[in-house]
Amino acid sequence: MRLFLVMLLALSGFAHAGCGSINNDDQRAYCYVKEGNGSCASIKDDDLRATCYVEAGNGSCASIRDDDKRKYCYVKEGNGSCASINNDDLRNACYVETGNGSCASIRDDDQRYLCYAKTGNGSCGSIKNDDMRRQCEMVKR
Repeated sequence: MRLFLVMLLALSGFAHAGCGSINNDDQRAYCYVKEGNGSCASIKDDDLRATCYVEAGNGSCASIRDDDKRKYCYVKEGNGSCASINNDDLRNACYVETGNGSCASIRDDDQRYLCYAKTGNGSCGSIKNDDMRRQCEMVKR
């Protein structure tokens, strides 16, 4: 679940001040990279590090091990379909981000609240996971 949240945030492009408030080492390191103050190499999680390199223009979606995250990466690059993603919440988030879905279809409460916040239809205050709420707040700035 947490890796899904990381991937969703990673691919959604959050990057604002306040990275130091994120407790998870990899999420914090990724945030610093997005701010221009870090290196993808410092991220221990293989898929998040691979995503970081893709976003930096120095990697390929093919290097992401998790099938659904790799498919999601391809969609973000314009080379795939949300329908090919097996994880319901990730697939539904993909549909929302491509303009073909609704946040209401995301079952996980925190992920759904994040979706609403990212689309301008909600706030971060309802998110229970501390790191995810902080990342949401950065997205909303």
